[in-house]
Amino acid sequence: MDSLAGILKKVNQLDPIPMVIHKVLDLADDPDTSLSDLVEVVERDPAITANLLKTVNSASMGLPVKVDSVQQSVAMLGLQQVVEMVLAQNLSGNLNRSQKGYGLAKGDLWRQSVAGAMVARTIAGEQELMSLPAIYTAALLKDIGKVVLHEFVADRLDAIQELVSRKGLSFVEAENEVLGMDHTTLGGIIAKQWQFSPHMIYMIENHHLTNPASWNDPATATLYLADTVAMMVDTGIGVDRLAYHVVQDVFNDFFPDKQQIKSLMIAYKGFQRKIQGFMETD
Repeated sequence: MDSLAGILKKVNQLDPIPMVIHKVLDLADDPDTSLSDLVEVVERDPAITANLLKTVNSASMGLPVKVDSVQQSVAMLGLQQVVEMVLAQNLSGNLNRSQKGYGLAKGDLWRQSVAGAMVARTIAGEQELMSLPAIYTAALLKDIGKVVLHEFVADRLDAIQELVSRKGLSFVEAENEVLGMDHTTLGGIIAKQWQFSPHMIYMIENHHLTNPASWNDPATATLYLADTVAMMVDTGIGVDRLAYHVVQDVFNDFFPDKQQIKSLMIAYKGFQRKIQGFMETD
């Protein structure tokens, strides 16, 4: 199929992932890693260090003193928050573009992805899941396929939306039927090309839980829940908002108290405000 070949060709036009990201993930996931190990890796890259310090010293962080080193950043904010900042900053280039086919303006997908990743990390922490940095990164990149696919969605949007409304397909199922590819499968292809772990690829490919087997993977279910919370808040952003099937069993398993969902929606709004402050420092 010509369109499929064209889609796959576009993958090579994405900005590559800095190798330091893989090193940071490996260190963050290793219980024997010392803070100095992480500091050393980050400090080797002047651009990453400069961006980190710029964000840490932004008004939105509200720190009482000026931070002038990676080590001081870790001491004041903690290892997890510094790792998340490094990941978000260095994966933002592709996500920060407009995706007109999905009705997303410049910055929309990046803002949604980072806030959604923060929600995923919150859920994962409450569930005491392991590999928080991997879950955060997979949540950050779960919609990377949209960066490539949006041009093709734009050309066939009417056909996709008709299948959603007439046949009751989810948006991702309609994408696949019309284009021969959907943004979750494409996201997995991109993650594999970027040499992420098999589990991270699996999470990205299955974050809408279209494969029932993925319901039983807590990390993948966490991505799905965080994404659904984001869609419930951002109902007016993006042509595919809420055009997905709800897996009620997963919601019930994770949230026996429905107040938990409301709390996460409030947290998501707070995360977005904080992220907006970061963006205004660019």
